[in-house]
Amino acid sequence: MHIFLKEFLDSQLFGIILGAVLTGGFTCLIDYFKFSRNENIYLKRKREILYQKMYDFSMRFEKDIRTKKCVNMSKGTKDLWNEIQIESIFGRQSTVECFYDLYEDLQNNFESSSNIVKVHVENNKKILKFYSIIKNELGIKD
Repeated sequence: MHIFLKEFLDSQLFGIILGAVLTGGFTCLIDYFKFSRNENIYLKRKREILYQKMYDFSMRFEKDIRTKKCVNMSKGTKDLWNEIQIESIFGRQSTVECFYDLYEDLQNNFESSSNIVKVHVENNKKILKFYSIIKNELGIKD
């Protein structure tokens, strides 16, 4: 039995089997890392799109408040709000919460003040703060 094992280890068949196992193992390992990287890129792209929509919504909602002088949303703003509701699953929890707080603040600022210019200035400050939070999370540097 010992001689048979020694002959097998010295044969070309052993080298072929060993090469196949190593090639298969490395291929599986590379595919795993490639899949993981693609998944992270996909999630990052989805977050970028979501955060763009959130920023766009806040600007549109502030404009609706300023032009209509009430908190009723235009059709485009409502449609964007509905998209954000669905896609918010891709956002980081803290950023989504910050967005909903911003929405509430924009609404409350208008209801608590009769001076539309003052409301506009306060809302823009809050929108820019949210803007900086998004930029930090996405790793965008000026």
